[in-house]
Amino acid sequence: MLTRSPAAPDTRASRDRRRVAATALALVVALAASLVVAAPAQAAKLDPRLTQKLYVEKSGSAYDAARAARKAGRTATARKLEVISTTAQGKWIGDWTGTSTRSTVRTYVKKAAAAKRTPQLVLYAIPGRDCGGQSAGGLAATQYKAWVRQVAAGLKDGAVKGRSRALVVLEPDALMLDCADSSRYALLAYATRKLAATGAWVYIDAGHSNWRTPAETAKRLVKAGVRSARGFSTNVSNFNSTTAEKSYAAKVAAALAKKKITSGHRHFVIDTSRNGRHTAAGQWCNPPKQGLGRKPALSHAGGGLDAYLWVKRPGESDGACNGGPAAGQWWQAYALDLVRYRAR
Repeated sequence: MLTRSPAAPDTRASRDRRRVAATALALVVALAASLVVAAPAQAAKLDPRLTQKLYVEKSGSAYDAARAARKAGRTATARKLEVISTTAQGKWIGDWTGTSTRSTVRTYVKKAAAAKRTPQLVLYAIPGRDCGGQSAGGLAATQYKAWVRQVAAGLKDGAVKGRSRALVVLEPDALMLDCADSSRYALLAYATRKLAATGAWVYIDAGHSNWRTPAETAKRLVKAGVRSARGFSTNVSNFNSTTAEKSYAAKVAAALAKKKITSGHRHFVIDTSRNGRHTAAGQWCNPPKQGLGRKPALSHAGGGLDAYLWVKRPGESDGACNGGPAAGQWWQAYALDLVRYRAR
């Protein structure tokens, strides 16, 4: 027959040891549970736009030129142009997109979403664009709001979980030019509200460090509806150093704070597409011997900086100046110089 071993005496010491062991086990379980919960909670704090890569579109002037060079057997030239074409750049949407505006935006943002990349748009159709300068044009005042609604509709069409994840730079130079007036401020504010309502992060263009004072820039940004925006952009299509632009942007943000603009609307992005040498000395229209700047990168280190972007598409002319073709036209010789003199 089976016999049962006598039970060990239940002394006070053994009871204490069991209580200590149980407490320790409970602490381990609680700690493990907290780690499981904390990890996704911490990750959720960062918007995907600050963690995933920017979308590289397989089209555009640089892309076409690189393909043509490779097809013609000019491999060395193709490789140089691919330094540009394989880098994320702004997708410019303007009066030239016409009735296809919504579908153009939709197609672009959907491709970016499928690739799990962040799309970046540049809107450029403000009435009286460039005050009649090298990039003159734009839509009529009666057409602009309807056009903005088409852009917004395209962003909604390509939304992720009901919210757009695009970065939108709004109307380079429009706010800072001398011809900016109350009607222009109103149009920019309207565009900011409509686009931001889709979930897009809107950055109203704020010129650059060699233009208006930070106080004047902040004043204009408030009029243009920065309270509805993510923030502002600087150095678009310009050549100033990143250091100078970061300093300028910080001062603009501080000036906005004085106007009671909260931190959620004081973020900024800097165009580094062509400031690799930053020796233009104030020239803005195709200055010679300039170079590509630092590659685009999102920032989640805190503070106001959201990203370094290539907003301007390198190789596209600033206008018929310094030997270049009309604004926006591909100029391969200039593109190759940008690659030659690029930041290393």
